[in-house]
Amino acid sequence: MARSLPLRSLRQLRVDHRVTSHAAGVRAILFDFGGTLDGPGLPWGERFAALYREAGIELPAATLQSATAHGTRSAYRAPHVASLDLRATISFHVACQLEHLAIEDPLVAEQIATRFFLQATAALADSRAVLTRLARRFALGVVSNFYGNLERVLADAGIAPLLSVAIDSTVAAVSKPDPAIFILAVARLGLRASDVLVVGDSLDQDIAPAHTAGLRTAWLAGTRAWPEPPPADLCLGTLGELEARLGA
Repeated sequence: MARSLPLRSLRQLRVDHRVTSHAAGVRAILFDFGGTLDGPGLPWGERFAALYREAGIELPAATLQSATAHGTRSAYRAPHVASLDLRATISFHVACQLEHLAIEDPLVAEQIATRFFLQATAALADSRAVLTRLARRFALGVVSNFYGNLERVLADAGIAPLLSVAIDSTVAAVSKPDPAIFILAVARLGLRASDVLVVGDSLDQDIAPAHTAGLRTAWLAGTRAWPEPPPADLCLGTLGELEARLGA
């Protein structure tokens, strides 16, 4: 008698069945930056929250989300951030968060910023290796809500030479979740939207607007459960899985 497959195996069979049709004809791949290239499918807010806990600071999730949002808004509003490297950008972000939380502790600020930077640097090195292999077959790009310094950050990470396009929301004056930012990237690639795959960790900021713009989509879910039906053309646990899914 045939044995039944576990749920995850059945899900993987369904995903693998979708690979051929969703990979056929892909000529370019656009990646999100924060939470995709620099982290394991987790946005900055969730990663900062984990580091606060490591530092012994226990605060409600909503409070930490508010602090991260304040750091993001402050970075967008501060013109000098456009000239910063990733380490200085993170330090500025953390300083604004702690100001919002009324925490004055330079040691905590240094600990959180350093840990975040080291984790991001390690993830970017892994991503660079994946993108180096993908670049042999696909045109690559990055589309990110960032602070005007995306190109510098990508250059410092050794990723910029692999790219055909990099869209920084501050420079382009359009940001996710506006589908126009993806339409702009497609135009700069000189391709049709259906030729391009978007890879991102956010369903709201990456997957939904890219789908609206007519692009194919790959959701970097990390350890999060995949809803049914799948919310994107491809669902990935890690960025490295993309190579196998595209047959690269």
